[in-house]
Amino acid sequence: MDARVDKTLRITTPSDVEFAMTRQFDAPRHLVFDAMTKPEYLVRWLGCDAMAMPVCEVDLRVGGRYRYVFRSSDGIEHVLTGTFREVARPDRIAFGETFSMPGFASDEYLVTSTFVEEAGTTTLTTTIRHPTKEARDGHLNSGIEKGVEPAYDRLAKIVAGMA
Repeated sequence: MDARVDKTLRITTPSDVEFAMTRQFDAPRHLVFDAMTKPEYLVRWLGCDAMAMPVCEVDLRVGGRYRYVFRSSDGIEHVLTGTFREVARPDRIAFGETFSMPGFASDEYLVTSTFVEEAGTTTLTTTIRHPTKEARDGHLNSGIEKGVEPAYDRLAKIVAGMA
């Protein structure tokens, strides 16, 4: 593993309705792209340690849908669903997404991930665009970094094993 790879999760706010999360991975971008889009890898890193992921369905094509169900130990389900709007392997992927759990359902937001490779290191930038500043701020202030940082650490281990 290359010590020059910056494993820090950086969160920025490019506009009043967007936030972006950026991190580097010590792997070629096609492996990072595959780990982010294939169910056999997604179930190993997406979500948090406290929840199982009993449903991971992906129809990776423009217009295709996905559905991820996370279940807590007390049986509460958190569900992410969406439709792929752009699939340009291994450069870019974009999809609409909604989040729901008992008593809450989000409006749809747009997720765009770009994969830039330089000398075998991939910089992943995921930008989340909400319909309003209030929705962005609610998502941004939900403690998202506490879930994304360990998930990206698991993703880094998976792509290291894929090389």
